Amino acid sequence: MDMAGHHLIDSLDEVSEDIKANNDNFNLYRTLQTYHDLGEDPRQLKNGLNGWNLDKYKFLHILLKVYRYRPDAPWYVFIEADTALIWDNLRVFLNKLDPKKPYYIGSPTYLDIEFAHGGTGYIISQQAMEVAVGKHPDIATKYDKAVHDICCGDRMIGRVLLDEEIKLSKAWPMMNGEKPSTLPFGANQWCQPVMTMHHLTAQEVSQVWNFEQERKAKGITVGLPNSPPPNPFTHTLFVQRPLLFVDIFNHFVKPTLQPLRSDWNNLSTDIIYTPPPADKPDTKYNGQTWAELTDIQRSSPDSPESCKTACDADKDCYQWMHMDRSCGIGRSFKMGGSKNMEQGRKYVSGWKFGKIEAFEKEMGGCSKVDWTM
Repeated sequence: MDMAGHHLIDSLDEVSEDIKANNDNFNLYRTLQTYHDLGEDPRQLKNGLNGWNLDKYKFLHILLKVYRYRPDAPWYVFIEADTALIWDNLRVFLNKLDPKKPYYIGSPTYLDIEFAHGGTGYIISQQAMEVAVGKHPDIATKYDKAVHDICCGDRMIGRVLLDEEIKLSKAWPMMNGEKPSTLPFGANQWCQPVMTMHHLTAQEVSQVWNFEQERKAKGITVGLPNSPPPNPFTHTLFVQRPLLFVDIFNHFVKPTLQPLRSDWNNLSTDIIYTPPPADKPDTKYNGQTWAELTDIQRSSPDSPESCKTACDADKDCYQWMHMDRSCGIGRSFKMGGSKNMEQGRKYVSGWKFGKIEAFEKEMGGCSKVDWTM
């Protein structure tokens, strides 16, 4: 199937009929096939059948199909449609590694095993693909039945690689599950390069891409020769300045910050001061009960002004958010987004400009870029 000049591959067409039959997880898949055959608009299904239970079956089949199409690729990069990929940073990063070694790279998440979060993206080297897929062409069929009883397909990728003794190489925060408006900026996300961000809308992906192009036009980002080499992953790159988290902050976030902003939720959730219910008097707030808090902390839910006072009194607070009878304290600084009044509850947010500026000064100009994995 072709769309807008691109050939689309059905990642589930090789799942055995035995797996699909009498499996409610494939109801959406069957309905999509019918809609396609009849020329119906699949957007009508937006609020209908659950796609999450179907999604988990695609991962191993995509792995197999990609390797079949490109068995000699040095690196295999997997991202979702709502993930922004900073391509130039990725090339610089991979240029530092040897694809002939078994790498499985991503942002760690944990269930019964550690694996790369699929939405954030993950990278598998040629050697790891050869070991896990090349030597086991029936890998997807082997695990399809087991997929039914797990939550997510990215966890199964981790299981398959771990069975081959290939452990996850952690690339957080470079591969990140947040986006510009939700990133918690601080020492751990400042002088590090950005390779992926997740949960972006199509418009937000375009905004990030446009920002990359602006940086290239100014000559302050990564560059390649005018004539692209046959293999950009192994070609020597000309690095001026990779796109860092500080650059995301300065371009997307800093211009929006205000000392106080109504109808705005800046995601201050590190500590939330809310009077405990009568049946839970021992509720803890950063390790303390309500009775053990200071007068300023206990009064913080009273008003936006009281919440701001609590933030000002907290040496680690960068921002605050007041809503109804709650005061949220932020130990990092985030942008957040607009939040209109709901059920009579009004959101008011604020940032400590002086503390943020002191942090910026302390971090300097990021003369040393942290590519640590």
